Amino acid sequence: MVATNAALRRPDLFHAYVGIGQVINTRVNEELSFAYGLERARAEGNVEAVTELESITPYPGDEPITRDRIIITRKWPQHYGGLNAYRDAEQDYYYGASLLSPDYDCEDREAFFAGNVFTLEHVLDEFLQVDFSGVGEFPIPVVMFMGRHDYTTPSAATAEWLQRLDAPYKRAVWFEHSAHMISWEEPGKTLLNLVEQVRPLAVP
Repeated sequence: MVATNAALRRPDLFHAYVGIGQVINTRVNEELSFAYGLERARAEGNVEAVTELESITPYPGDEPITRDRIIITRKWPQHYGGLNAYRDAEQDYYYGASLLSPDYDCEDREAFFAGNVFTLEHVLDEFLQVDFSGVGEFPIPVVMFMGRHDYTTPSAATAEWLQRLDAPYKRAVWFEHSAHMISWEEPGKTLLNLVEQVRPLAVP
């Protein structure tokens, strides 16, 4: 979201824009994510999930989108692979990766989680106002990396926006075996597409 605004305001500073897990409209994302979680829960007869999700319907509706409501909404789509394709909410492969790095100690890793909570509390109001759906022109080339199973920032909204966008160059790259965590789920394909699709936009 920060980079999208930056590219729109100062396109002279960029060769191209690459979106991964791109947010177009926060409220639309919330609606799609919630609907996916509820649909999967009902299909599987998951009484706990259905009860919890139905407790905040209609979502987002007219009620304030609070941190507590977001947590419920994220919980079940992520349980059904909307964060990591083919995985439930287990994220040890992602969070555990920091254990392999000599650059992080235990204090750093604890700060990471604390930082997540701190950030959400301070940017939530602004985050909920994000809406690029009215942007019909982009001044620089746009490449969107989209996870086929992403229901954290649902790719359908990004694909629809990209299709009607007017830009000097645009390309949709689908990651068929990824959800939201594309760089970790399909790192090889991520690198390959950065080299083959993006690098030529910056280096003649």
